[in-house]
Amino acid sequence: MESVEARVLRRIVPRRDEEERLHAVVHELTKTLSERIAARGLDAKPILVGSVAKGVHLHEPEVDLFVAFARDTPREKLESEGLALGDVLDRPVRMYAEHPYTRGWYKGFEVEVVPCYRITDATQRMSAVDRTPLHVDFVLGHLGEDQGTEVRLLKAWAEGIGVYGAEAKIRGFSGYLCELLVLKYGTFRKVLEAAKGWRPGLVIELGTLAGRKFEEPFIVVDPVDGNRNVASAVSAEQLGTFVHAARSYLMRSSPRFFFPRAPKSKTIAQLKALLRSRSTHLLSVAIPAPPITEDVLYPQVRKAHKSILELLGRHGFEVLNSTSCVDGGDVLLVFEFEVFELPTVQIHDGPPVWVKNSEDFLRKWTRSSRRVAGPYVRGDRWIVEVRREAADPATLLRQKYRTLSLGRDLDPAARKKISIRADPDAVRKEHSAALTAFFDRRFPWER
Repeated sequence: MESVEARVLRRIVPRRDEEERLHAVVHELTKTLSERIAARGLDAKPILVGSVAKGVHLHEPEVDLFVAFARDTPREKLESEGLALGDVLDRPVRMYAEHPYTRGWYKGFEVEVVPCYRITDATQRMSAVDRTPLHVDFVLGHLGEDQGTEVRLLKAWAEGIGVYGAEAKIRGFSGYLCELLVLKYGTFRKVLEAAKGWRPGLVIELGTLAGRKFEEPFIVVDPVDGNRNVASAVSAEQLGTFVHAARSYLMRSSPRFFFPRAPKSKTIAQLKALLRSRSTHLLSVAIPAPPITEDVLYPQVRKAHKSILELLGRHGFEVLNSTSCVDGGDVLLVFEFEVFELPTVQIHDGPPVWVKNSEDFLRKWTRSSRRVAGPYVRGDRWIVEVRREAADPATLLRQKYRTLSLGRDLDPAARKKISIRADPDAVRKEHSAALTAFFDRRFPWER
């Protein structure tokens, strides 16, 4: 019987005509860039990087072309000339990371034109992307004849289980990380066998020793730079998903790991019925997403999520489950509660009776309009009964969201418009896909 991997490969490996078209486009674009570089009198050279350069790409890959400038090029010139060269693309969009680059289209392929400095050793790097051509050289110099197929399997598998990509939205496994894991363990299945025993804090090295201590959950030392962790983007949750998926796949292989079924959104009536059946309460917060890149936006989304969780916790509201995402044009934050409304009165603990500043506590709360009873002594501490600032999370958040630090771009967006809704009113048609995913906790291959 044909293996799962063999069946998958027939679907993920580009056909010969696709490869010929891709390489013709890359050749034409490289030539066009070289001509523009010469016309502008620049000491620079276009270099193909990424999965296409290594021959481990899947269907319709993104083409990554770096323009390597001489190291004596001023940074301002590298950026301005790099962006000018990016205008060779159709529908060019300026992107901003450590320095700007261009994303656009060329003859049907999505392309990034990225300026960098030309280096031969990682110690010479002057920007974050300068090592990338060295990564290509390392992989091409070490990848075995049949290992490109293994890399493609691992990438498609990681994408299928939802952990492929180092960008801020995913916080998962980059293409380069997948390549290094195959180089380390040999094959796709051997990577999964090894993953069954991975634990947070594991350090994987490929000849180059770690040049410093890393704090991330998963550590794969960059073989071209011992001071860099290739897996620095991988979150603990994505690492855990990878390990669980590896165990599940090795027990019962299925194409579903590579090609999961697309989730089907529930109707508003179904979502409201589900909420009633759970006997829980829902709070949703929607803020119009500012027009910034996902890599800038998603850290702010997580910051806003954390800030609201901390606010709820400080006021005694226990969150059963929560999530945050960008859904359509909104930043959406969803919180589920077992108990939504708390008593009007709460206990506020004070200092031990014999502590010197206990007098400050007594003066403050004796005069407070929120005081209901006390202060009085319980055990060795002062206690006061006070009125809650808000008896439910929705009211609390409406009162307090302006005091929170949601993020540089989210703060002004929230001040312009924010929607805070509770229970059935939190179930909105425009967010039905996100709410379906919130309630459906199955892994992609289980759908």
